[in-house]
Amino acid sequence: MKFKWTFIIPLTSIILLTACQHFQQAQTANIRGKIVNPRTDKVIISDNFWILHSDTLKLVDGNEVSGRVKVPKEGLYILYVFPEFQTIYLKPGDSLAFHLNVDEFDESISFSGGVAFENNLNMAVFLANEQESNYFYNRHFQLNLDEFTHKLDSFENIKQALIDGYKEDLSRTTKKYQQILSLLNKSMYYSLKDMYAQKHPDLNFSDAYFSYCTVLHQDLPDANVIYMYAFADSFLERKLKADQTNIKNPYLKISKIIDREIFDKAFKDNLLVKYCSRYIKDYHLTKTDSVVNNFYQKIKNPVYKDYCNDLISRFKLMKTGNEFPKSRYLTTQKSLISSDSLFAHGTKTLVSFWDLRYRKNFVSNLKKIQTYQKQYPDLQFVIINTNVGQFDEFLLQLPVSNHIRFVQAVDKNMIHQIKPMHLSQVYLLKADTIKASMLNMYEPAFEQNLQKFYSEN
Repeated sequence: MKFKWTFIIPLTSIILLTACQHFQQAQTANIRGKIVNPRTDKVIISDNFWILHSDTLKLVDGNEVSGRVKVPKEGLYILYVFPEFQTIYLKPGDSLAFHLNVDEFDESISFSGGVAFENNLNMAVFLANEQESNYFYNRHFQLNLDEFTHKLDSFENIKQALIDGYKEDLSRTTKKYQQILSLLNKSMYYSLKDMYAQKHPDLNFSDAYFSYCTVLHQDLPDANVIYMYAFADSFLERKLKADQTNIKNPYLKISKIIDREIFDKAFKDNLLVKYCSRYIKDYHLTKTDSVVNNFYQKIKNPVYKDYCNDLISRFKLMKTGNEFPKSRYLTTQKSLISSDSLFAHGTKTLVSFWDLRYRKNFVSNLKKIQTYQKQYPDLQFVIINTNVGQFDEFLLQLPVSNHIRFVQAVDKNMIHQIKPMHLSQVYLLKADTIKASMLNMYEPAFEQNLQKFYSEN
């Protein structure tokens, strides 16, 4: 008996270990990719649009990527290859390979591997949706109702014929995938119908016209179907416009509409954090208020609340009247300087930001800044490159200028705090004091604000 037990115990351990290894493997998927014209050295795979739970794969050997990522359940994930993203379909234990050109992202992406069929079909439907969307948006929805309905139906027939061409292959896919594909196909239809109704508030639409809205009262096969968010945005805006009461803060009303009208829990949470974060950004909130707390009461995912709290913390740190955070920077001569010497006593400075991955944005911003140089000759212009580790490439891209100070940020943690919400936003400083925070250079009131700042003692 003793011999038997010494035999059984190791065998049991082996069985358990094998089962654990299989379970761990089943909760992942193998990803391979080839990327042309990459902007960064990494690829992100996330289970949500907010990239809060994600895996990062590094590019190696001629722009290739390979590795295993967490796939706890079958469904859509976000493939983020800066500056673009696309949804991909994954199953636990499966594999996917892709090839894409960043400069022609959606048009170039192709798939191979275990779930290649599903992903290639998804992309075909996605591109058909894009073509359909462009048709109506280019015409600003200026069709009568009969014309609109007829054209919408014709696009639906085209997409359905595309899907019907793969009936045999589809029969071998999972029920979950078939449901995802169906929603991916129909979500553009929902979005366009709702947008047409919003564009034509003078028309009397029947209850039957709005029958598509019942999808919002159902559990969705997946919360990462892109066009469901365009549909939700249009739906919420239309509901707001239909409310005849005086709405002091539309975001408070939006949170209530989402809570009342959206039934799918994950989809609801994503919409709540989207509008909560938008509210924080719009109002540059430095603390939670009743509107934010109203969102927080409805948001179920604590990580989403952390995301919003981080935005508030950044606005609090960088608000007008605060001292610009102290940091170190590399000059174009590769010498280290401190914030104190960069923003010297009494000097007025416009601080802008550059990220090499957004070259078009920089070219546009530079033209603006060069115009302001001529108008405000005593104003210092500082452009901070936020891409740590790309200093040599940064130097190669610099325009010849004797009037702009280009510096490279070196502290990653500080970059996260000082970088504005988008690269069109600037700070106005007097010495190291923030006199205006995160002003958008392209807003009509900006030049008036700049003139006022320049003329103040």
